[in-house]
Amino acid sequence: MPRPRLDCDTPSAIQRMINTFWQLLSERRYRNITVTDIVRRANVNRNSFYYHFNKLDELAYRAIHDEVNRSPLVQSGGNGHVPDLQHWRKHVGELISTEEERKRTERLTMIVGPNTDPVLYQAFHDNEREALLAVLAREPEDVDPRTDLMMDFIIGGIMGILNRWQQLNEHHGTAPLTDDDATAIAIRVYALLLENCLPSGSPAGTTKQHAK
Repeated sequence: MPRPRLDCDTPSAIQRMINTFWQLLSERRYRNITVTDIVRRANVNRNSFYYHFNKLDELAYRAIHDEVNRSPLVQSGGNGHVPDLQHWRKHVGELISTEEERKRTERLTMIVGPNTDPVLYQAFHDNEREALLAVLAREPEDVDPRTDLMMDFIIGGIMGILNRWQQLNEHHGTAPLTDDDATAIAIRVYALLLENCLPSGSPAGTTKQHAK
């Protein structure tokens, strides 16, 4: 998928278009959303849309990119630092306790909701993969087949959780996903990621420099 320009942004216009994208996706199928819908509701000039994005798919990619990368786990990594299990435990706690994280999760559940599209699935997969690589301080060219398979497994699991989250939220509330057992499962999944995907000799909670 072509990547949108992520620099030279006009923050207010970009954010209005992103917010409008999520609003419209909550109301109708993705393929029924048009650029005209976006610019009218966001109250931006059509030229402004095409300055930043070549087509609607690129706006969708950017919107998903921003939500994925606002994850506290992703935010706590970077610069060679790999968050350890304690950071992940904190992330799980924030996921279930803060309004900002609940809003982020609700947006991401739309990717597996009734209004979704294969374009959104692919954008989520690509962005989540990039985020996991960043968390693990891995470069794409250094990913071996085992790590590649494990990341696909993890991303598929995340999408399954989002789907389950949406179903429970509609009918029973999300309490079943926020109990101690669910937290333990989430922590174990991240532990498997660390065990199987970190370069040899690079423990979590360290930087690449420290691991050498």
